[in-house]
Amino acid sequence: MKWINASGLILQFVAFWLAAPELLGEVTLKRFEKGLHKLIARIPSILFLGVIIAYALLFAVRGLVKGIEAGQGQGSIDITSFYLQLGIASCIYFAYVLFYKRINRWIDIRFAQPLSQKIIHNQETRKLALVIGAICFSLGFLLQLFAVLWTA
Repeated sequence: MKWINASGLILQFVAFWLAAPELLGEVTLKRFEKGLHKLIARIPSILFLGVIIAYALLFAVRGLVKGIEAGQGQGSIDITSFYLQLGIASCIYFAYVLFYKRINRWIDIRFAQPLSQKIIHNQETRKLALVIGAICFSLGFLLQLFAVLWTA
């Protein structure tokens, strides 16, 4: 039930950010144009960092649990798969670090500039984001209500 409640909270958080451009309006968004552009350009890097941190935590906890189990004689450690997973994750991370500037430039040209311009100058895009935000907010509320009623 906790994951249902957490999903509802995440949907409501996303709903706020989808509704914000329409609530702020075009004039306010034009004042925030440079900051908005930087924020949109950094979202993929933030998400990638979040995935890396989650994977590292999962990898560390799983390694500790397997190590404790092996120490108590309850299981064995497959060191080959451990090193294989660590190697794949390290290669992905180092590739990202090596091509960071190229990836950010591509994201900036393909996504950040067009999206920030659409959000600021196109009223239909802001209205669509508001509708999607309302749907996300409603779904989040229903998920939280379900979680509360189910546990009661």
